[in-house]
This record gives sequence, C-alpha cells and structure tokens, in this order.
Amino acid sequence: MPGAQLKPASSWARRLGLFYVLAVCIALSGAALLFYEIAKATPSDPGAIELGMARFAAHTDYQTEPPAHLATATVVLLPHRIDNKLRGPGGFYWYEMDFTVLPESRIEALYIPRFAMNAEVYLNGERIGYFGPMTGAYAERNWNRPQILNLSTRVLRPGKNTLAIQVRAFPDYLAGLSSIWLGSDENLREAYRSRYEVQVTSVYLSTAFVLGAGIVLTILIGMGKTRSGLLMLLAATCFLWGIRNLAFLTTVPPVEHGLWIQITQGGLLVFASVIVLLILLYCRVPKHRLEWKIWGAYTASFPVLLMINENWALRLVGYYGILGLCMYSWNVLQLMRYGNSKQSLAPHAFGFGLLCYMALSVSDLLFLAGILPFDGYFLNQYMGIAMFLAMSYFLIDRYSGLLAESDRFNETLQNRLLEREAELAAQYQRLQKIDEDKVKMAERQRLMADMHDGLGAHLVAAIHHLQSSNFNRKNTLNLLESGLRDLQLTIDSLEPIEQDLTTLLGAFRYRIADNMRSAGIRLHWVIDEDIPPIPYLDARNCLHVLRIVQEIFTNILKHANASEVSLHVSRGPKYVGVHIQDNGVGFVLERSQHGRGLKNLKQRASALGGSIDIHAEAGQGTRFLLKLPLDT
Repeated sequence: MPGAQLKPASSWARRLGLFYVLAVCIALSGAALLFYEIAKATPSDPGAIELGMARFAAHTDYQTEPPAHLATATVVLLPHRIDNKLRGPGGFYWYEMDFTVLPESRIEALYIPRFAMNAEVYLNGERIGYFGPMTGAYAERNWNRPQILNLSTRVLRPGKNTLAIQVRAFPDYLAGLSSIWLGSDENLREAYRSRYEVQVTSVYLSTAFVLGAGIVLTILIGMGKTRSGLLMLLAATCFLWGIRNLAFLTTVPPVEHGLWIQITQGGLLVFASVIVLLILLYCRVPKHRLEWKIWGAYTASFPVLLMINENWALRLVGYYGILGLCMYSWNVLQLMRYGNSKQSLAPHAFGFGLLCYMALSVSDLLFLAGILPFDGYFLNQYMGIAMFLAMSYFLIDRYSGLLAESDRFNETLQNRLLEREAELAAQYQRLQKIDEDKVKMAERQRLMADMHDGLGAHLVAAIHHLQSSNFNRKNTLNLLESGLRDLQLTIDSLEPIEQDLTTLLGAFRYRIADNMRSAGIRLHWVIDEDIPPIPYLDARNCLHVLRIVQEIFTNILKHANASEVSLHVSRGPKYVGVHIQDNGVGFVLERSQHGRGLKNLKQRASALGGSIDIHAEAGQGTRFLLKLPLDT
C-alpha cells in the first residue's frame, strides 16, 4: 500500500515461507482428493471385465448395423485415439469386441468412460443404446460424458458375445474410444458416478464459483462501489472462464459445431490474453517494456482464429497455448518480484495460482497431442476453484488494505476535527464575549436613553419649577413622583421574567395598588390561565408594555374620577389582549385624537408589533384593549 512501511526482511521471509507451505498443502490436498475420485472411477469388482482390444474399421457413411468385414479387421488396443494430434478426416468408425459370459459372471451393465463425439452400441447385432445424432450437420456433444447401459438378458447370452460400437467423429477434432467395462450394475454405476463427478459435476461447481465471483464484482462495479480497472478486468476473466468451460459442460450447443468451437476456444484465448494484461497492470510494468509488445502481438492475432477454417480452431489453440504458457512463466516471476518488492502476499497468491494453472494446462496439451491416453482427464477446468481462492485472497487483501487505510484516514480526520473543534470553541468563546460586551453596551445605552427620556426629563422639569419664581409645591411633587414611577418601570422591565406577561403585570400591580387605594378606586385584576409565553418580551418591549399600562392608569387616577377599574388578560386567536376598563366620566374620543397621550400609546403598541383599541364616551367610562401578537 502507498505510504506503508516495509516490514523487516526476516519477518517477511517467515510470512512468505508460511504462505507457500499452506499453499502447497492446499494444492496437494486438492490433488489428493482429485486422484482419489479418479481412482474410484475404475471398477473395483474383480469380476468386472475390461475390454482392451477391438477390431477397428473406418467408414465414410453411416451404417445401420455392424459390417461383416469387422471379423477380419485390424486389431487395435483400447483406449484408442482415431485422430492424429487433432488431424483426421472425420466419419464413422467401428470397434468390435468379443467377450465370454460365464455362468458365475454378473454381467449386468456396460460402462464407457469416454468416446468422441457420438456413438451407437450394438450387442450381438442388436442396437441397445445410442448417444447423440449419428447423421446430419447438427452435432450433439457427448465427448466429455461417461455413459452406462443396462444389458438385457434377452440380448446377452451365455458364452461368447459380440459388442460393436460405432463412433461418429468430426474432422480435425478429438475422436476415439476408451476401454470398455462389463460387470455388475452396482459396481459399474459407482465407477460411472465417480467419473461423472470428476468430468462434469466438479466442472459445474468450479465454473459456478468463478461466475459467482464475477457477478459479485459486476454488481459492486455497477453500484459504484469501485471503479478499479483491475477489478473490472478480474470480472471479465471470470466470465471468459465461464465461456471457455461451456466446451466441457454443454451437450446441446445453440449454434452449429464449427462456430461453437470458435466461440469456446476463442473464449479461452481471450481469457489468456486478459490474464496477461491483468498481471502487467497489476505489477505496473512500464509500457515501453517488451512484455507489452509480446502481449499486443499475441492478442492482435486472434482474428486469425475466426478467419481460418473452423476445423483448425482447436489445433490452433494448442499452438497458442504453448505461447501462453511461456508468457505465464514470465508472469509468475513478475508477480513474485512485485510481491517481494511490496512485501505483499497477494501477488504470490496470484503467482502460485497461475503456476497451478500452467501445470494443469500442460496436462491438457499432452492429452490433446495424444501423448496421454484417450481415457484420461482434462484437468485445466478444475483451475476455477484455485482461481476463486486466489481471487478471494486478492479481494480480501485489497479491501483489508483499503480498510486499514480508511482507519488511518479516519484517525487523522478525527484528530483534525478535534483540533478544529478546539479552534472553533476558542473562537466561539471570543465571539461570545464580544457579543456579551455588545449586549451590555447596548443595554447600557438603552438604560441611559430611557433614564434620560424618562427620569431625567422629570428631574429637569422639577428643577425648573424649583428655580422659577412661580414655584408650586404640588406641581413639583407631581413631577418627582412621575420620575420615581418611571424609574420603577425601568427597574421592573429589567426583571428576568422569561417572556411571561403575567409576571410583568404582577410587578406593576404591586407598584400601583397603593395609589389606587389612596384614590379610593377598587381594582379588579383577572388573568386567564392559558396565557402563553410571548417570545419577544425582552427588556425594551417590557418597558413599552409597562409604560402603556402606566399611562392608562395615570390618566384614570388624574382625570377619570372613577370608583372601579378592571384589568383582564385573555388569549385571542392570534394575540394576547390586555383589557383595562373604568367607570369614570369618560371623554369625547374625537376631541382627544390629536392629543400627545393617545399618540404615545399607539406608537408604543406599534413598536410591539401590536395595536391598541380605545372606546370612550362622556359619562360612560373608558375601555382600552392592548393586543400583543403571539408571533412577530
């Protein structure tokens, strides 16, 4: 990983040695399991009969019964390969064998490990089974599937019996017949199941593992979880491997024989090319190196496979396979060097998997060349399991590295966040102190203005009265009392009432109660229980409310000549109403509209975002309604 520190050489050597010990143990365990299953594919009953010799003859046309000249035909050993290194004219080939059924023998079934491509079986001149069409251009593919037949006692007779098998072969393709087994149904069926598991079932599982990994990678790429070019190539190799294995799994191809060979074998060549490309990118080989030129020439020659006769396709894959093995050998060295330079086991896992793939591919090439017997096994397709394991290790190693890097990033980010939080906290404290200072300064200025406009104005007026030649003691006393009441209102407005109108008016009632009793006025005070908090009742707005109420009660004391006054606080639909009513002499509202007192009341109510309604008639008392909105 970028930025990661390399571990000491001794530690890396121990990790690498442990990895190869485990990898070799896993490979040997897999090989042991495979050879155990292969051994089970050979009938174990001592009474079973293996037919290893047959009379052999070739025909260009399909025969509906064994030809008579087979009795004098050339004898060949089974397993027998018809084609010569994938070179052959194709056609129809007969194998005839004799066997003897003794009274104590249990000859119940016939087991054929391999034939290519399709076949018919005759016992004593009567057809008892067929596998795939024997005529026509359409080709069902049974070359990689073992077959078993039950032998009817009606056809099987004591003593000498003649078994004939007609094999249909295609030009320049794998063709031949393995040795034949006769014996008890139970024993031969067990061998048949074991061979079927090795040749077919395990290939299905191997392909499913790889295709499943490819589907998972494709989903992750499609969801945007990753956009790594290496992972995209890895997903491509999975699907190409599945296309390649169709040659082993499909018995009924969707297209004609020649095109099907080109598709499946072309998939194998493209798979090999993508694997080499993946390794070149993974090991970060510079683009000017010779490896890239060889890979480019190798890949650019693939169209030859589509332009030549399809009968050459399989043979051409053999030649390409030899060149691919040479490239793979160099790729293994590259992976090991890259792994050592990065002290990472993932490249070694890839290299070891590729080494196993090469060993199995050599076995398959020897099989195609006819060096290994015809009843042998193709082993390359089992590489899917090793590919899946190597791919899983690569993904785990890659994402564990990404998770470790993510943890380091998160830790660094957390430290930076803590530092930033500390800086923000300090900055917030500084700003808070500045705001507090601003609030204190604004409050000082407000108090100074209120005291200047209220108490100061009354004191100045009282001083002027005292200094004037027409000094009136009562007027001076009234001015001083008005200044005192204004000071009291200012003090009440500073109380921490927390937007509570009820508490604010309660403080005013305490101030005004003595004056009302002295004037002989009965005070009725009613406040409903559902009065909500008023959010904007800060010190300034509290003073507006108190001055409005103070002005109303002062006018009542001075001019109303009332005996009763009521104050009722209630909740309206969108406002809180303060109702003040007296039973005094009232006044004519039209004559007082231009007076300063009523204008001050309306201005203060407007400053609160509300309004004040006044109803007055001569001799009918006066009603005031101050509406304080719930939201401003």
